[in-house]
Amino acid sequence: MKIYLVRHGKAADSGYPEDGHRPLTEMGRTLMRQTAKAWAKRGKEPERWLVSPLVRAVQTCEICVEAFGSDRPVEVTTALIPEARVSAATALFEGGDESIAVVSHEPLLSALASYLLEGEFSDFKKGMVMSLETRDEGPARLRWILEPARESHDPRFREEL
Repeated sequence: MKIYLVRHGKAADSGYPEDGHRPLTEMGRTLMRQTAKAWAKRGKEPERWLVSPLVRAVQTCEICVEAFGSDRPVEVTTALIPEARVSAATALFEGGDESIAVVSHEPLLSALASYLLEGEFSDFKKGMVMSLETRDEGPARLRWILEPARESHDPRFREEL
């Protein structure tokens, strides 16, 4: 199974009554659109989208779904909120899908990546996409990482790590 882990783009820091209401900033939207377009050019769209209910994650997922021109199912789930357990998130992977996208937050995404790779991963940047391939036994294989653009307009792939 291919698993795409996606961290939401840059969100507003303040001015909202609850953390879950913070939307993406304009820069966060712009960078996420660039990243999502680069990802969509890279290959097939995920069969299923899983997303945290927090506004910034939902907006990030919408941008990604639009980049793929997708009509695939999107499931909003509290199993992907920042403080969720890895076991709750990985339970969502069951179901026989060939590929899924998980749009979520830190620290959950680093914990998921560490669990799947059976090694420490703690550098999940905002707007980053990580492609993993699970195996029948042993750790998942890290296929590539797509980092959001910073100074340039081109997101950067780190291939076959």
